[in-house]
Amino acid sequence: MRASRAEIDALPSLPLIDPQFLEASEHQQLLDFARRNEPCFGSLDAADYWKGRTLLPEAIDDPVIRRILRDTNERIIARLSALLAAELGPQPPLYAELVNFARWPPGYELQPHADSENPDGVPHPFPWRDFATVMYLNEDYAGGEIHFPNLGIEMKPAPRSLIVFPGTLFFLHGVRPVTRGMRHTIASFLTFNPAHRHQFL
Repeated sequence: MRASRAEIDALPSLPLIDPQFLEASEHQQLLDFARRNEPCFGSLDAADYWKGRTLLPEAIDDPVIRRILRDTNERIIARLSALLAAELGPQPPLYAELVNFARWPPGYELQPHADSENPDGVPHPFPWRDFATVMYLNEDYAGGEIHFPNLGIEMKPAPRSLIVFPGTLFFLHGVRPVTRGMRHTIASFLTFNPAHRHQFL
């Protein structure tokens, strides 16, 4: 039986933080790709927050990078599914809903928000996003800390790290302004809803 969001929010093991989730070779290939292919992200646009800052698997020609994205998401799902089963009993299957490289130039930040709920009760555009995940690729930048206001957590995870947390208001989170350098991450969302499953090419 699927646990409620309140039951998942109450798990002391969340947010899940693994400082060495990415294998060293995976990490180096992903970081090299992100830096080498920055032009593929396109131009920044002050009127569109995400324009020029994300890159989806479908836009990536390199089969090795696509495979790493698929394999790491499968490992994340297996890890989170095992955690949920151990603490709440067997749960329905989880699926990757979206995966993308994200680059954060100086000046960019993200105000605290939840990935599936709005504080004012207005319907969220992505209510099926049950969990968010972030893999960190570099540390040669200043600022850019992720913070969880409701949890009193603020941190700058080291390269190879993974963070997983629910998309609920309890896990409201934001990113401090990047003040120097380029912050490189890979973000994905997980869902219990198979209708929103991402099909890796």
